[in-house]
Amino acid sequence: MARTVEVPEYEVQDGVRVDPSRTALIIGDMQNDFVTESGTLVVPSAEGTIPAIRNLLELARGSEMKVVFVQDTHNDGDPEWEIWGEHCREGSWGWQVVDELAPGEDEATIRKPRYDAFYGTGLEHMLRLWGVDTLIICGTVANICVHYTASSA
Repeated sequence: MARTVEVPEYEVQDGVRVDPSRTALIIGDMQNDFVTESGTLVVPSAEGTIPAIRNLLELARGSEMKVVFVQDTHNDGDPEWEIWGEHCREGSWGWQVVDELAPGEDEATIRKPRYDAFYGTGLEHMLRLWGVDTLIICGTVANICVHYTASSA
């Protein structure tokens, strides 16, 4: 027999406040192969997210907030290519972050081998060293890489 679960309505708060000195903006997979029309694994809706992510980036850069760019990174023999085809080959044009969101010289870049930005990277260690306890996570695909990264946080 099926059960019904009552889920209370959740009201989204306007004007959420964070302490910028303890917050990091994580921008995931906003790379040419995913975002531009000539990429090898284009996410059709990704290009439309650039203005909103750019706004977040400008807010972060204008505060004490740390910024971390996460790049999906693959090389020869990567098993992920068997699933998705070749994409985001390290060092290639497709692997680079789109020009509109290019990392600044003082901003961190993490190369991730899988969906989760914490898996097999130094991201957690970096955030702990910075004293970060709040994350704002955005990127190409909310139900894959953003989700996996948020779940690990």
